[in-house]
Amino acid sequence: MKLYLDNGYADMSAIRHCGYNAIFVYGGRATGKTYGSLKMVVEENEKFIYMRRTQAQCDLISKPEFSPFKSLNNDGICSIGCKPLSKYAAGFYEQEIDENGNVEYVGEPYGFSCALSTISNMRGFDASDVTLLIYDEFIPEKHERPIKNEGAALLNAYETINRNRELKGAKPLTLLCLANANNLANPIFAELKLIDKVTKMSAKGQTQLFDNKRGIAVFALSDSKISAAKRNTALYRLAEGTDFSEMSLNNQFTADHPVNIAAVNLKEYRPICAIGEICIYRHKSQDKYYVCAHKSGSPETFDYTEYGIKQFQAKYLWLRLAYIQSKIYFQSYSCEILLTSCLK
Repeated sequence: MKLYLDNGYADMSAIRHCGYNAIFVYGGRATGKTYGSLKMVVEENEKFIYMRRTQAQCDLISKPEFSPFKSLNNDGICSIGCKPLSKYAAGFYEQEIDENGNVEYVGEPYGFSCALSTISNMRGFDASDVTLLIYDEFIPEKHERPIKNEGAALLNAYETINRNRELKGAKPLTLLCLANANNLANPIFAELKLIDKVTKMSAKGQTQLFDNKRGIAVFALSDSKISAAKRNTALYRLAEGTDFSEMSLNNQFTADHPVNIAAVNLKEYRPICAIGEICIYRHKSQDKYYVCAHKSGSPETFDYTEYGIKQFQAKYLWLRLAYIQSKIYFQSYSCEILLTSCLK
């Protein structure tokens, strides 16, 4: 599938209409993910919701100076402004500006904005005419605060918007998630069990992944001509060899450093406990451990919930030292992520 326009920017219309219901696009900065998606909804007249992680981010983009439509407005593609509708939502409208700079919003909204962190406060609103949910910057940067149960929150947001439209014979809401390659082990990929799949995809240098059964498509904009051209700009000459450059230009998940991924003979180990989908084993004669998705025997079991994790930590927090000492081996990177998330 062709991912780019002739000018080198992402072909977001082709990506959106790839035939899959949950679409994830990650790639270098300024490759046209957000711009192309918003240009598409305007040109194709598709009612949408534009979602960011936090309410503070949504409040910021409601200001003209930080509007996601600012570049499109400047390029003469549209003239769209943001009008607050409630404490938690705003609408994107055609705007008319008079000679005194006064703004009037006219017609029906093109779409709406909301935040993942507060959309639960909006339950009950009618979004039956919304056909596309654009979740921008779904992978948080390292300095951003996590949202409690973030992966589940996205699924709940989808349910809030989608409702029972499929039971009435309508097409399901399409989810389009956009981000830079900050952290492969992000809450959304973890919730949807995509970490291992995207890890293998990245290792093989692949740019497209499809899960037909689940309706998931993942696209890596790792071979963008725009990223290649940006290498000679002042910032990227300055940042050459840094994690920032690797993320921005090479599409590398620089926050991820999997360790001790291995296959072992489980007969040499005995289970000591299990939490969520992983089981932790101790070697029968050596001071080392193994974590995998296979559960055997009758180990002490904890739910992967806030309370379950606290129970696990109360008894097994000593595994943190074993991890630091590289005594724990893992079946996969997702197993490592799940264990380390329980040891924080």
